[in-house]
Amino acid sequence: MQIITAYATKNDCYKKAQKMTTKGIVVHSTGANNPNLKRYVDAPAEVGVNQYGNHWNNPASVMGRSVCVHSFIGYALNKEVKVANILPYDICCWGVGSGSKGSYNYNPAYIQFEMCEDDCKNKEYFEAVYNVAVEYCVYLCKKFNIPVDNIVSHKEAHALGYGSNHGDPDNWWRNFGRTMNDFRAAVKAGLAAGDSAETPTEPAKPEANVLYRVQTGAFKQKANADKLAADLKAAGFDTYIVIANDLYKVQVGAYSVKANADNMAAKLKAAGYDTYITTNGGKAAGAATTAPEAKPAADVFTEADVGKKVKCKPGVTKFSNGAKMASWVPSTALYIRAVEQGGKILLVSTEKTKKVYTGRVNASDMQRV
Repeated sequence: MQIITAYATKNDCYKKAQKMTTKGIVVHSTGANNPNLKRYVDAPAEVGVNQYGNHWNNPASVMGRSVCVHSFIGYALNKEVKVANILPYDICCWGVGSGSKGSYNYNPAYIQFEMCEDDCKNKEYFEAVYNVAVEYCVYLCKKFNIPVDNIVSHKEAHALGYGSNHGDPDNWWRNFGRTMNDFRAAVKAGLAAGDSAETPTEPAKPEANVLYRVQTGAFKQKANADKLAADLKAAGFDTYIVIANDLYKVQVGAYSVKANADNMAAKLKAAGYDTYITTNGGKAAGAATTAPEAKPAADVFTEADVGKKVKCKPGVTKFSNGAKMASWVPSTALYIRAVEQGGKILLVSTEKTKKVYTGRVNASDMQRV
């Protein structure tokens, strides 16, 4: 088990910093088809970049709700399941809501973590998250002297009168024949075995504010950088492109500990990619630059097109899922908010910056404005 520490210092819960004495643990699952920690956790060097900025390191005025838990479990870089701790354990979280008797947020106060759900059909991912959650609870029980019987699900918290009416994580676990009783039994077994999770692997001490970046290529033409980045993503590596010295540089990760960069470089080399470790960064590929850029084909879209205007081609009346568009959509100029599935799908919106969406469309159905 590996624990990433990435405190959500901009979250209102972190700022309130209401102190707590731990009495138990509440186990949640997110209820959304997104297994990636970067959706919720602001730690780009370790979990990847959230291009929308809608992680939980934001105030309620940005998030649209007041919510925070202590940790998340899900995919970090390269589909490694890890724990990301976003709130100190001595601060009350805002995770379980309230019930008829009170709330496990405050009195009695419980440590709470979310497991990032996927489509709830992937057994391999489920088992990986489940096992890490068991190890994490063993670690927390030892660290805070928590009785295993004080580990509950959100669903159980509601039944006990200390949480809002939710069904997680039972709604996910029952697909694979697991229950909270099974989970508590596994934690007890881990405690009885003297599980090594008492000392989880955590990042080594950062080295003098230096970031070590694993670079796989540098190109004059952005199209070439885009192709390499797409190949890397298809191979399971979370990558990004920066611009420096009139070159588009494809990089995988930015690490405060060189040993972590060395490990990533070794993985890339094993996968057949050339690597170079550098401490030089650059501007995001979407930033203004004097570097030459190949003009994209009319209906080929990449991440560089996010924020640009498009419009439906003549005769297009349906979204990518086959649903019929409202009558005004085909004739309206829309903004690209995300490019998905290797450029085949665009998530579009009538607004350029607000977090509202019109729908998903086939890239082949759209034309630039």
